[in-house]
Amino acid sequence: MLYQIDISHRAHQDIEDAACYIAYQLKNPSAAQNLVRRAFGSIDSLEELPARFSVVRDPFLASLSIRFVPVQGYLAFYQVNEVTQTVHILRFLYGQSNWASILKTDFHPN
Repeated sequence: MLYQIDISHRAHQDIEDAACYIAYQLKNPSAAQNLVRRAFGSIDSLEELPARFSVVRDPFLASLSIRFVPVQGYLAFYQVNEVTQTVHILRFLYGQSNWASILKTDFHPN
């Protein structure tokens, strides 16, 4: 059975921001297009066996069953709802960023 994919507004914005940075700051529009294509391809692949990717190692985020799929130096973070058979894409963040802190802020806004 295929899972439904639900991409949050924030994750869409993250992908757009990453593509804009690569296209305009790094002046590489073809790499930006490639990143977007691969990001959505990797996300779409979660329709089948979304649990095949690891849960994050951070204890708090792991307690929320947040998983990630790597995409060209970025990480797409998601949760799987087995009841509704839905994969919720939460964020798309640069792998070298302090992504754990960013994700925790999303769950514990100040």
